[in-house]
Amino acid sequence: MDLFLNEINSSKQKQFQIVKSNQVEAKHYHNTKLLLKLYNKVLWRINNNFKVIEDECIYSTGKKVDELVDNLLDAEMFVSEARLESRLQSIKDSREIIKLIDKALIMLKSYPDNEERYYWIIFKSYISTEKYTENDIIDFLCCSRATYFREKKKAIATLSTILWGYLIPELSSEINNIDLIHS
Repeated sequence: MDLFLNEINSSKQKQFQIVKSNQVEAKHYHNTKLLLKLYNKVLWRINNNFKVIEDECIYSTGKKVDELVDNLLDAEMFVSEARLESRLQSIKDSREIIKLIDKALIMLKSYPDNEERYYWIIFKSYISTEKYTENDIIDFLCCSRATYFREKKKAIATLSTILWGYLIPELSSEINNIDLIHS
């Protein structure tokens, strides 16, 4: 238990040190903003791709995907294994990106001194399926228009730092460790 708590505290300290540095590269800020703009489209793509695969499998074989995965050899004569595998890998990759963004948002929500404002700015601006106008968000935050845009920029910069300065390097390290294990 102590090891687990130490790991959590170490992660939080690392997170806050990275965010405190406020050194967000322009490309990371731009990439984060782009990811946020694409978030709902990626979710739609995941759901739509799976529906297309499901429909194709039912049309071709009369079976659902989960039935075909149980017995992929039966599906080979109807559905190209490589095509199915490629689509499923694409869905998996997209889901991993969404999970990474969601994890960063959870960390952003717990970021000190902003009382979850940054989280709500990002959520209402980019993540929510309900569309909020800038005026809706300004009213929700009870702030001026200038303050909203200033805080939105800080929110994206902070999320960028969490993603590119903490989560992605951590993920890269985990992948390298897995590669070393397999070698």
